[in-house]
Formats: sequence, structure tokens, C-alpha cells
Amino acid sequence: MNRFNLDTHPKIKIGFTTPPDYFEELPQQILRKIATPNKETKLFTLNRIIYAAAAILVLALSIPFFIQNSGNSFEQIEMDFLENYLSYQSNVSQYELISLMDTNELESIQVDFSLDNTEVEELLLTNPNFENYIIE
Repeated sequence: MNRFNLDTHPKIKIGFTTPPDYFEELPQQILRKIATPNKETKLFTLNRIIYAAAAILVLALSIPFFIQNSGNSFEQIEMDFLENYLSYQSNVSQYELISLMDTNELESIQVDFSLDNTEVEELLLTNPNFENYIIE
């Protein structure tokens, strides 16, 4: 293994250099920046006031729209929630639900099925799970 000697190899030049008289001028530059007065900043600007007025106007115009739509949708959501709750609860039977309905409601959901015996027989023969229909 060859021995490495720093004196015989060429030296690498440093890539970073300082501008001439940088350190002599640095304190004077700092003092100049400190001594200059800053601009006074305004607490309220006209742009912020305009944006705030526009936001209040949009909010004031949209409130009646939201109030009008929320009344009907709340009742509909309540009814949908109730229907979903009753349909997915396993401990509530269809007979219990029918006993809670009024006669007007029962008359509105009655459907008249007029099926011939041949149609029923054909349906039972073509469907392999006809036992499910008989049980219910």
C-alpha cells in the first residue's frame, strides 16, 4: 500500500470566497438598516372592510334559502330514519307494525293482486325456492 502524503498532492481550492471589504462594510450596512424607519402599518385596510362586507352580504342572502330547505328535509330525514330503524330491527315483526297503523294508512297500502291459478303454478314450478313462498 502506498503512503499518502498531503504535501506532494495538489491542494484543492475552496469554492467559497467573500467579496472584497465585506467584513469592513458589514457593521455599517447593519446600522443603516436599523436606523431607517419602518413603514407604519394600518390596522384596518379598505380591502379587508370590503371583503368583510361582501361576506356578510352573502351570508345574509343565503340564510333564508337554508331555512326554507331545512324545514322540509328535516321531516323527510326523520321519516326515513324511522323507516330504516323499523325495517332493520329484528325484534319488531310486521304484525306489530300493522297494529300501530291507522285504518287510513292500511287502506293506502292495500294492493289487489289478481293472479290466476295457472300463473301461480307456473311461478312455483320455475322457481326452485318455492318452499319460501309457501312458508310465508
